[in-house]
Amino acid sequence: MALVQQDETRERERRPFVVDAPPVRAASGRPAWLYTAALHPADEPQRLAELRGFGILDTEADEDYDRLVQLAAVLCGAPMAALTLVDADRQWYKSRIGLPVPQVAREKSFCGHAILEPERLLEIPDVARLGWADPQPWGPQGPLLRFYAGVPLRTRDGSAIGTLCVMDQVPRRLTESQKDALHKLAKAVASQLSLRRQLRIATETDRLTGLPNWFHFEAEFDHTRPAHGIVCFVRLKTINQINSAHGFRVADSLIKQTAERLRGFEAQGAFIGRIKRGLFILFFPDVSAADFARERGPELAARLNAPYEVNQLSLVCPVNLGFASFPDDGRTLDEVVNAADTALQTAIEREQAMAFFDRSVDTVQGTHFRLEPQLRRALANDEFVNYYQPKVEVATGRIVGVEALVRWMDPHRGLVPPGEFVPALETTGLIGDVAQKIMERAVADWRSWRDAGLPAPRIAVNVAAAQLRNDDFVPALLRALEAVRGDPAALGLEVTESILISNMERAIEVLQQVRSLGVPVAIDDFGTGYSSLAYIVTLPIDELKIDRAFIKKITADAAYEGIVRTCVSLARGLNLKVVAEGVETEAQAAALRALGCDQAQGFFYSPPVPADQLVRMLKSGPLGLSSRA
Repeated sequence: MALVQQDETRERERRPFVVDAPPVRAASGRPAWLYTAALHPADEPQRLAELRGFGILDTEADEDYDRLVQLAAVLCGAPMAALTLVDADRQWYKSRIGLPVPQVAREKSFCGHAILEPERLLEIPDVARLGWADPQPWGPQGPLLRFYAGVPLRTRDGSAIGTLCVMDQVPRRLTESQKDALHKLAKAVASQLSLRRQLRIATETDRLTGLPNWFHFEAEFDHTRPAHGIVCFVRLKTINQINSAHGFRVADSLIKQTAERLRGFEAQGAFIGRIKRGLFILFFPDVSAADFARERGPELAARLNAPYEVNQLSLVCPVNLGFASFPDDGRTLDEVVNAADTALQTAIEREQAMAFFDRSVDTVQGTHFRLEPQLRRALANDEFVNYYQPKVEVATGRIVGVEALVRWMDPHRGLVPPGEFVPALETTGLIGDVAQKIMERAVADWRSWRDAGLPAPRIAVNVAAAQLRNDDFVPALLRALEAVRGDPAALGLEVTESILISNMERAIEVLQQVRSLGVPVAIDDFGTGYSSLAYIVTLPIDELKIDRAFIKKITADAAYEGIVRTCVSLARGLNLKVVAEGVETEAQAAALRALGCDQAQGFFYSPPVPADQLVRMLKSGPLGLSSRA
């Protein structure tokens, strides 16, 4: 019985719908649409969505489709043939023979009628007998249309997105063999469309989320050609940590939920793509930077920062967002995406939730990155060297420590000032590698001083934010100390307040490990805007270094003397050493002695010097006015 029904269905699909009668009223039993402008199929919204999903509208000519249309024309003996796609208000020809224009209005197309019967061939032996049809739908210069036959192109969901059709300038009919050939060719076209669609989905769609990948996103942008808008990068900040803690399936589920949250912005006109594991890109067309900053940006951040429910776990995954305006921040997609990426990196470096592109910042960063090849060469060739500035016991002038400072000995330029390259090291991410070299060379120098019988002072090395974020930092410190059999007397660490505050929890964790090795920790540039008892008593530190800005005015302004006095008192109360930076005059040194400051460093005692010059200073005894370098 089932086989009989299948045969009957096939026969019904084969049976053409022939329109070969003068106009009569709908009471005749013929559908009214045969005598009026075309209506829409019942599944019109779904049909249009299917058509868009093929991504074929307004694309370049294709030889495969052209050959099938040519074959249809030859087999049916027709001077005109086309592969048509029926859009919302037009009929567009993907391939055509004998037709002068690439598209016509939908109400003038017979293909718009043919798709109303998606399972049957529509044949109109004589268009003139319809009475209402336009005999020259392609314009007054185009050919007359007297005959039409079209087979709907059905999708896998049953919608008809267009036709394979043949036309002629004289009335006629197709033979049975021609009808059969047109059916088979239409199926071949539909199969080709389906295969192309599957291939496009495989190559242009992210498999995990179903979102467009970069190539599809780029094509969508080029196809839309927006006048202006906002590009946004979304970075899932802790997705790698979630993956490590809960496994990749939980992380993948969270990424899929993120994609669903982002899809909510499609209703606002945004199109969305996924670049890589925890990185998405969005474009909001026709949105100004001011409106985005006031409404869309905060809405986006709030939606993404809400907890995720995964496998009965409630997880929060903070985001970094980078925004740039098109075409103000970039006249092409590549340029504006680069600007948004720069904004994202700024948000990451500043530990901010979001950042807009800032051209002044980008100019500085561009200079830094242009310097990067030279810095990498300098790192490979050991051109970065250690200079040491003594830390002097204020009461006696004895050298009790030194601070290691990086210098670049360029073979062509000579000694390059740190201000010209240290910011570039930070921007390009090379600061961690250079700092590790400085640390290793400091340990080697300390060992050589000790082996020479000198009173080798502890060497303080500066720690960059990138190092504290690196899980290998403490192991790297241990490796450096292996040269002195793990003796912690060789090294101390100095960390600025801004680095500590940017990620307090991580800083405490790392510094506790450092101090457990016997290596002391100092807060550098203390008092420059972040100082707070709330965190000073919490941090695992041994020393406060008062910023040079306060020392500079200690003898000229009683308020600054009071600040330094408070810092010394605070250090005493917390059992910390206190060091003054930037001491330049004997009067400043005397004031510090009177306030009970433990140590000081600055040009009054000595500028930063190479290791061999420091050796001579260690041999010569205490530093003071008479030995000022």
